[in-house]
Amino acid sequence: MGGYDIRLPDWTLLFDGPVNAASDSSMLETWLIPQLRDRGLLDDVWLQHDGAHFALSVRDVLNERFPGRLIGRGSTTSPAPLTWPTSSPDLTTPDNSLLGIIKGRVAARRYNNNEDLHRTVEDAFHTIIPKMLRRMSQRTWRRIRLCVQHQGAHTDSLDM
Repeated sequence: MGGYDIRLPDWTLLFDGPVNAASDSSMLETWLIPQLRDRGLLDDVWLQHDGAHFALSVRDVLNERFPGRLIGRGSTTSPAPLTWPTSSPDLTTPDNSLLGIIKGRVAARRYNNNEDLHRTVEDAFHTIIPKMLRRMSQRTWRRIRLCVQHQGAHTDSLDM
């Protein structure tokens, strides 16, 4: 696979109101896709979507914006180009390291409004330096090797 492989973190902290198919589609259309387009990446990115919101409206957005470049559940009528196996362990750096750091910094206080929360999330991402990313990447590769050694098992209890 060429290009970039980007996984959306758990953005539930950033939604106003319920997180559902409509808000997921809206976040894709109003935030993620413009971000990728502005950086000239939209036509190169492979999107990994766990299918938490598997509504047809979300799949339509994903299929339209990431044609042939989607890792996800898929269905018999709308198969994903690269299927994400059910109950598969999360083996991406954001899942294994980055989100824990960000969530730890964001959860350290209460927020009066969504703007404060958004600003804190952005500020937390700005504290991540290249050395931290290298260590996170090394941990991800260690977990991948553990997963292979244990025939696809989850590695959380093995990676201490």
